[in-house]
Amino acid sequence: MKTFIKTIFKCISNNKSRFISMSLIILVGICFVTGLGGITPKVENSLNEALTTANAPDIILKTRNQLGFTQGEIENLNRIDDIDVEFITSFDQTTDSSLRTISLDFKNNKINKLKLIDGSFPSSEKEVCVERNSNTIKERKIGEYITYNNISFKVVGIIENPLIFTMDGDINEIDNSRLDTILYFNKNSNLPLTTAYIKLNSLNNHSYFKNDYIDIVNDNISILSNKLNNKNYVYLTLKETKSYAFITEIDDKIDVIAIMFPIFFIAVVALVILTTMTRLISDERKIIGCYKSLGYNNISILEKYIIYATSCAFLGITVGLISGAYILPNIIYNVFKKILFLPKITSKINVTLGIYSAIFMFVAIILVTFYVTWKEIKEKPANLFQAKAPKAGKTILLEKIAFIWSKLSFKYKSCYRNIFRYKGRLAMIVLSVLGSTALVMAGLGLYNISSKPITINGVAFDMGNSIKYVSVAAIIFALILTILVIYNITNMNISERNREIATLKVLGYKDYEVCSYIFREIIQISIIGVILGIPSGILILYLIMKFLDFGSLSDIKLISYFLTGVLVITFIIIVDLLLIRKIKKVNMNDSLKSLE
Repeated sequence: MKTFIKTIFKCISNNKSRFISMSLIILVGICFVTGLGGITPKVENSLNEALTTANAPDIILKTRNQLGFTQGEIENLNRIDDIDVEFITSFDQTTDSSLRTISLDFKNNKINKLKLIDGSFPSSEKEVCVERNSNTIKERKIGEYITYNNISFKVVGIIENPLIFTMDGDINEIDNSRLDTILYFNKNSNLPLTTAYIKLNSLNNHSYFKNDYIDIVNDNISILSNKLNNKNYVYLTLKETKSYAFITEIDDKIDVIAIMFPIFFIAVVALVILTTMTRLISDERKIIGCYKSLGYNNISILEKYIIYATSCAFLGITVGLISGAYILPNIIYNVFKKILFLPKITSKINVTLGIYSAIFMFVAIILVTFYVTWKEIKEKPANLFQAKAPKAGKTILLEKIAFIWSKLSFKYKSCYRNIFRYKGRLAMIVLSVLGSTALVMAGLGLYNISSKPITINGVAFDMGNSIKYVSVAAIIFALILTILVIYNITNMNISERNREIATLKVLGYKDYEVCSYIFREIIQISIIGVILGIPSGILILYLIMKFLDFGSLSDIKLISYFLTGVLVITFIIIVDLLLIRKIKKVNMNDSLKSLE
């Protein structure tokens, strides 16, 4: 048994490049999926911690009565069990500018706690605090005087309202214009109380962004409405506040991308693993025959290759999960700061999507390895000791088109015969390049539509760079995957053609001619993959836009189609250049006697 275990390590040692490339491909796939799936939880958990600290209200109750809540109504609300209530005065106006005034008791501010960024809270009737400046809210300085209702007020503090965390500020309730000033006054007993912040005690430990949160709040609103039985009341949830609605809308779109992209990403990775393991088992036919001759049963032989494949998977998945949980979510979180006032980033991580993908990947690798290995170990040892006979040459379709075929030089005739002679190799390379190209095309298309504004409650808002940077991440990871896929496929192609390469060298071909002979096929097959990959990428993008309910195919710029092809072909050429050394190192003597 010890000897058999040693052969497993020897297998890994003898196939280091395959082992590393497989692990890297799995790592890139899992890292991308984990990172993409962790963006929304990272943002929502960070905001949830901030809203929990501020004790943000679950229900915002407003009265249509211009005189505000009556004393009886206030007492009725305070008598209701399992809720905490805080009353404030809030008015919007559009006379000179889009303005909101809020009057509250700063000393007893328990619900929706306002955070003082600079200065102090008002201590007299002639002092006021202002909301922090943003893209729409004007910047005010401490010591500055503001005139309101012909009275001059001194700015003594800058406030951060936990319910306003978008750079676009908030919306005026009168005309849906963007507020440019929000003033915070100390509570005045002469002013009517127009708004009640209600905190549901049953939701104290419930996330503000949990899927069922708004539904639970709406259920409580129905109960509360029946108890109060007042038609002058307007019940609002956080969903009706602009900032909360904006972030949930953005998060929903990122979640769709996080589900759609990984499906195709993992499919490409699984395809490459199938190709790699098929080639590995084919290379080890003689070793498998030796095992069978020594009396090892099929299960023991199968275990060796399952261990090899799962070792690759375990390494790639582990590093992918760890790196994916931190890299992409943290980068996108900082990008979100360009459109949101975000709190300190949470230490919580979410790898749910990564784990699901890892399980799927792990199972797929085991099944693929089982399938390709079982096909070989069913053969008799005598057959396994013999290399598979090369495929016989056949007349290809192009040969029947005489006026084209007759004008081709020998090297191109040889190239096209080889391409269509090995249909399995052709299909694997085409599908691998197709998948990688489709992901790049989808990423570039997503980048094009990311600059479009989104509409929330009839108001258009700029998404800034949130979706744009997600699309950039998708493009980068797709290109990295393309490099690894092409390297893996080309490396295998060279390895399985050592005898052919050696024959060409013996016949007098120079190194650059041999390289051209091999890479000419790879590039032409890859071009087929690119041509098919671009429409496939558009299809992926169409499905994403359909689920997003956002953007259209007409938004994709013409340069994106061109850039997709250029990027993929460029990386293919770079990989081919890196593998020239491998072709030059092919030993003619060893390669030509390998079948004897």
